[in-house]
Amino acid sequence: MKSFLYPVLLAALPSLASSEIIFRQDGLIVDSSLARGSTETKQLSVPKPDPAGNDLILFENGDLMHGNFAGINDGLIWERNDIERPIRFGIPSVRQVVFKGASGVVLKKETSFVTLVNGDSIPGEIVSLDDKFLTIKSSIVGDARIPRAHIKSLSPNPFDGELYYSGPYTSDGWMILDNRKIEEPIKEEAAEAEKKAENAAEAPKAEKAKKKEAVKEEEKSSAWIHSGAAFYSIDRSPLVLPDTDMPDIGRIKFKAEWKGRLSLTIALHSDFTRVLPALKEEKKEEEEAEEPEADGKEEKAPEEKPKEEKEEDLEDPPAPAPLRKEKLVDLRQGNGFQSIPWIDSSKRTHADMFGTGYTMTLSSSSSYLSYPSLSRNYFNKSGVAQTQRMSTVRSNNSLSTGGEAEIEIRYNRKESLLVLFINGSYAAQWNDLAGFPGDGTGFGFVNNDSKAPMRVSEVMITSWNGMTDSAKSMSHPDRDLVLLANGTDRLSGQISHIMDGIAHLKSDYVDAEIPITDLSKVILRKSTTTDLEADDLSDDLNWKSDPVTVIYKPFGKIRINPTSATSERLIGTSPFLGEITVDLSAAALLRFTEGSPDLSDWFDDF
Repeated sequence: MKSFLYPVLLAALPSLASSEIIFRQDGLIVDSSLARGSTETKQLSVPKPDPAGNDLILFENGDLMHGNFAGINDGLIWERNDIERPIRFGIPSVRQVVFKGASGVVLKKETSFVTLVNGDSIPGEIVSLDDKFLTIKSSIVGDARIPRAHIKSLSPNPFDGELYYSGPYTSDGWMILDNRKIEEPIKEEAAEAEKKAENAAEAPKAEKAKKKEAVKEEEKSSAWIHSGAAFYSIDRSPLVLPDTDMPDIGRIKFKAEWKGRLSLTIALHSDFTRVLPALKEEKKEEEEAEEPEADGKEEKAPEEKPKEEKEEDLEDPPAPAPLRKEKLVDLRQGNGFQSIPWIDSSKRTHADMFGTGYTMTLSSSSSYLSYPSLSRNYFNKSGVAQTQRMSTVRSNNSLSTGGEAEIEIRYNRKESLLVLFINGSYAAQWNDLAGFPGDGTGFGFVNNDSKAPMRVSEVMITSWNGMTDSAKSMSHPDRDLVLLANGTDRLSGQISHIMDGIAHLKSDYVDAEIPITDLSKVILRKSTTTDLEADDLSDDLNWKSDPVTVIYKPFGKIRINPTSATSERLIGTSPFLGEITVDLSAAALLRFTEGSPDLSDWFDDF
């Protein structure tokens, strides 16, 4: 249950002018060790547009607080624009800190991507590589030398060309498709319905029951919650990003976590445009209005003018009224996160929900992904929604109950190809002989089981080099694998060194010098990299305490044991990077707790 202690105490904090407040799980401690001088106190008292601050701290017990991260010094230091003294929190009580105003990593032409064996991902420029160390120049870690044994792969072109979306670091642009409320009947219809109800004894009771259910349905919450860099499902309402810039050949990747069994529908290449019936013409009503003026004798009038009737028969029939189209993006207010009354409760087809495009459904059964399906959604010439289910493929990818998975969908609009990968392994493939429907560039998610909470994070849309190999096939125990940026060529052998922008590859057949700008990815041999699952793993590679994970936008992740921090820098150690100082200006969040033992507590954060 959420505590209301913090807001009450914070309201009284300005009166504690000579002390700092420390919150702990076992109570409240007053400490004067961080008391500020009068000059700084005066500066803090100046009113600012945000009454608290741009950052957000989430606690292990579910509480949250707005303010500004001020560093780490025997605890986490927190400031608020409406409080004169900083606050110190015990690290064990903190789950994560979200930086709302982060600038993000500046993507330069030479920006590469280094992945360590422990999952850390560091953006930067590859300076050199030899048999011992990799040297990189990074905007977030500076100039760093990383032992080659701790490196899993190098990605000189990490997105196969271009990054189109990474997040969700904010909820901007995302929408919830809410049930469109049914308009109340006009008074005449309501009166007629009431009169009919009086003729039957049970009719009033049934009518009241229906109205009661309708009220319950309207009052029911219909939303996803955005927190940190993830969305959390509340019910079965769709969560969509309708106007994303998607390339013709690209990849959509995201991480899904769930409790219970997975039941997820993904909208792909959807235009979020619904076709509606044409408006009724007024002509027929006008003709009916003229009929009462004619008496019985005048019914033969048309026979007295056969000539005029024949002339009318020769005229072309009137053209049907054009179909109307409704676009979701035309209904939103601004770009902020919001619910849009979009779906008519009487229409639940995928075409009505997402418009023209595809929908892919993933579900788990007995710890496996069973029969992933793909449907083609469109409207026919008459405006009737159509859903055509394409061939279904059996998949044996393991998906545990209450688990997580990295889902990747590669597509090629020109070749009408979609390929599904689960946790780096091939799962299914579809070739649409009719071609991609429409030209939509939006996508979205539907959690089909409201009793199974779900979290969606690490969403990324990038270009794709066209290579259909799975990520797990891209490794060899005794050879380095080199993938070229053209998407078709690959080489294997040994990368002896990288210097002056040239990678030197030795193989049984050829010695090649390859510009790193022509490389998509280099996967180092497993036999020379650190095996974290080995029984004889050195104690030096074990974390002395739980690390803090720094998440960067649009990409980057570093784990570190913090020793101290300011609002701009975090200083600490890593078994894989040694002593290191990381820049926090581009960070999206600090995660002090990895995962959660029970996904149901996701919803205690709010």
